Amino acid sequence: MKPLRSLHFKTILASCSLGVSISGCGSHNTVLNTLQSQTVLTPASGDSITHKYPVLTSDELKKIRPNEDGEVPILEYHNVFLKSNSPYSRTVAGLKNDLNFLYKLNYRPISMRSYLDNRINIPAGKSPVILSFDDADASQFQYLPNGEISPNCAVGVLIAFHKLHPDWRLRGIFFVLPDNAFGRLDERSKKLNALLKMGFEIGNHTITHPQLSKLSSVRVQWELAQNVARIKVLAPKADDDVLALPYGVAPRNRKLALSGSWNGLKYHNRAVMLAGAQPAPAVIDKKFRAIAVPRVQPVPGKYGMVFWLKYMQEHPGMKYISDGNPKLTTIPKSCLHNINRKRLNGAKLRVY
Repeated sequence: MKPLRSLHFKTILASCSLGVSISGCGSHNTVLNTLQSQTVLTPASGDSITHKYPVLTSDELKKIRPNEDGEVPILEYHNVFLKSNSPYSRTVAGLKNDLNFLYKLNYRPISMRSYLDNRINIPAGKSPVILSFDDADASQFQYLPNGEISPNCAVGVLIAFHKLHPDWRLRGIFFVLPDNAFGRLDERSKKLNALLKMGFEIGNHTITHPQLSKLSSVRVQWELAQNVARIKVLAPKADDDVLALPYGVAPRNRKLALSGSWNGLKYHNRAVMLAGAQPAPAVIDKKFRAIAVPRVQPVPGKYGMVFWLKYMQEHPGMKYISDGNPKLTTIPKSCLHNINRKRLNGAKLRVY
């Protein structure tokens, strides 16, 4: 999505209904059931899940206090410039600071697919974050004349950070406008396929970046179906099944954001991203709504990234904390009433 004016951002804040439970799921309780270490055979989201994962002991549960019903920040980036006066663009230095801040707070990046699959694969005690980039702006991915990736584009910054911190994997999702992706038409396919190879994902952001609420149902379906069709030509291995709404505005018929067709071209989105303004519920939580998944923008002040990360540190019951085992879903007993068991997706539920 394109940078937002402050008035429009306030409208989005209101539309997201910022009702936050500061106490999270409440207290942590004694172990109700334990499970033995298990061999996991099913790969998910390009993250290999093929070896044995530890199961936390009672003492480790008390120390780490995992909560896999906690909330997950999905960060929403746009332009990344060396210098910028806009609160909705990020400087290269600002992006580096964001990554360092996240790392020190024990966040680790995950794929959108692992979030939606309920297969978050990060070490015990760590918390997931999803990096998302809207518009496929040229500042997000640039090659130097010698063919190397520019260190001053978003992808270059992420690669450099990964080299310094190998446990910070190259994960994130780029919501692409395919007709002018990353600035150069002759490099679109090369860049999209390079992103997939590195471990990133590609998402739908329409063709012309319209306010979908102003379009007919036919035009809405054209925008979304054509995005899928054109991305498939440029990057055949891309899933392209998550939508970021331009300007955060849904079509009048909201269901068309999830699925539809135009002239025989079908699309189906597993989730629809908003343009703010709070962390997202865990996919297993009853509050999760695939048609309206909130994100957090790295803007200054209230409801920006720093605000929410500090807020979640101060209210640990609100924060997703991993048990280190992607085939287990571990929650405090106080969260049990929040769980939609249908979304466990085969994971075993552990309550303590």
